[in-house]
Amino acid sequence: MDMDWKEAARRALHWSLPAGLTGLSLGWTVYAVGEILTHQAPAPLAYTVAGIYDAVWLYALAMETAHRRQGSKGTLPATLGWVFLVTSVGVLFTHGLLYATAVVAVIGAVVPAAAKATLIMAVEREATRISRAAQQQIDAVRSATRDQVAIGRAVTRAKVDRHKTAAVLEREERKARGKAQKVRHEAAEGLTKLTAKHPVADVPQEVPALFSDEDLARVLGQWGDKGVSPDVSPGVSPVSPQVGPVSPVAAIPAPQGAGHTPLDWSGLVQVAAVAGVATPEPGELLSEEQLTVVLRWLRHSENPPLSYRKALAAYRAAGFSAKEERVRKAYAALIDAEDAQP
Repeated sequence: MDMDWKEAARRALHWSLPAGLTGLSLGWTVYAVGEILTHQAPAPLAYTVAGIYDAVWLYALAMETAHRRQGSKGTLPATLGWVFLVTSVGVLFTHGLLYATAVVAVIGAVVPAAAKATLIMAVEREATRISRAAQQQIDAVRSATRDQVAIGRAVTRAKVDRHKTAAVLEREERKARGKAQKVRHEAAEGLTKLTAKHPVADVPQEVPALFSDEDLARVLGQWGDKGVSPDVSPGVSPVSPQVGPVSPVAAIPAPQGAGHTPLDWSGLVQVAAVAGVATPEPGELLSEEQLTVVLRWLRHSENPPLSYRKALAAYRAAGFSAKEERVRKAYAALIDAEDAQP
């Protein structure tokens, strides 16, 4: 019962403005039409005609409202409603100009238009009104849709940022590799120019070993005990050199560098087999492929891999011989090959 009272109050409030403006418009139109017609006919006849005019207009408005509420198409009532609206606006405007001021004429013309507009809005609102449960479902769907759109936009922005960051990192990596390659190229060009400017007629061969293998291992061990880097030659050798024939190649033991783990000679055999070359032997003239195999084996004999200086020292200590320039180029090519791998 309480709900019926609230619904009735709501509907009365909803229709109050259209009804009030329509009543005001009808009364003003009757007065304006009647006053204009009194100059052409008796007053009772003039106001009767004015009343009939407003009655037809009111009936057309009622029929148009009914059709709108039912969702049907009432062409005739709608057409009559608009025709009477235009006529009423013109009559009230003319009446205001004839018997009052321009302001009154404008206000009189606005009242029927406002009544028509509010009536249409009230009918449309009443016809499209939905239940509270349906409105809640609509709100839930809209909320879920907004959430999905917001999440989709956030994911898209995250993907864009990730792709941009990956592109920037790739660009920096390519720049770094380009700079490294440029430095290597400039160094090679500088060495070539220096060699051409200061040629050496008689390039000495590899210096023959002046120590026996046992003495070399013992010297390296003493350096490690004293904390001296094997890359730096001591001022005075702790062992007197023994000039004499070098021990046979097959008898060379696995050397022990300062902090260097014992060499796994079986690993050299495996690396050579993978590369498809003959196993390099100390003291022999190595091909470019064999030289690369030896350097790869020595470089990865420890973790982290050996630097060029340490790899060169291990290369000499293992009994292999080659010009340092050749070793340097082979080591640089090895590093480039490893950097190129994904």
